[in-house]
Amino acid sequence: MLRYSIFVAGLVLTLIRPLAAASGYAGEFLALGTGARALALGSAYVALADDATAGYWNPAGLAILKERQFHLMHSERFSGLVKNDYLALALTGKRIHGLSFSLIRVGVDDIEFTTLQNPNIPLGPDNRPVVSSRVSSSDYAFYLSGGRQLSSRLALGSSLKLIYRSIGGYSAYGFGLDLGLRFHLGPGIALAANLKDITTTPIVWNTDTTDKIHPSVLLGMAYTHSLAEGRATIAIASRAGGNAADYSGTKPLNAGLEYWYKNIALRAGIEESRQALGIGLHLHKRLALDMAYLQHDELEATYRFSAGFHF
Repeated sequence: MLRYSIFVAGLVLTLIRPLAAASGYAGEFLALGTGARALALGSAYVALADDATAGYWNPAGLAILKERQFHLMHSERFSGLVKNDYLALALTGKRIHGLSFSLIRVGVDDIEFTTLQNPNIPLGPDNRPVVSSRVSSSDYAFYLSGGRQLSSRLALGSSLKLIYRSIGGYSAYGFGLDLGLRFHLGPGIALAANLKDITTTPIVWNTDTTDKIHPSVLLGMAYTHSLAEGRATIAIASRAGGNAADYSGTKPLNAGLEYWYKNIALRAGIEESRQALGIGLHLHKRLALDMAYLQHDELEATYRFSAGFHF
């Protein structure tokens, strides 16, 4: 155990040290999150992920997967302007204790490109913009993830990401790698990290230009304890690297609370000062439904719905 702990500590320190301060917006569609439960908890899910969404949040969580799962999520954000879909299949195994296949899609239809009625003269009352064309934008990310329990306390995992982006006649491909770890500190207490895009993920466009998603790290802790006749969980998380600093220059902090009573869960969270609320229902031992309500800084609030199937 000491040997594993030293290795993990060294790995984290080595990879965090060179993280860039800003990464632009090449990977922003990957930051929308997956699973209504995780989002209702303020996205403080890196230390809790133990279901099919772990391929995204922390692939090390796949190592404690109890049974096969299939997960679906759909949302139409900002009056249907942005459509976000997610599906994941997670399987248990022997050599690799958990394996998952995940697909994220973010799409925007009917983006209007405009031009002046007469491009040769300035904008004015008699020279207004007109719609010249309409295009659609689609972003896809496929995750192949695996997790393995190295000891009774330590689990490691990784996710290989394949990215495809398109807008109008332009398209791009990219490949990236995430590494996750989860450490069982004590009864009900878990520490975790997800090192994202550790090799700096390139997004290569057919225009001979390349965007880059710089490395970042998600760090988190979760504590679960029996309370009254139910079960309470508190989770906190933060991220560094990429473009993680907010407008004040501080690192973002996410936090979430969850209380399960029989087959119903109530959730609340804070994601970088934005509020989140949610509810979970276990209608059947093989079916879980979740809903999340998410606030946004300057746009209307959105809802995310997801369903998990156990088989």
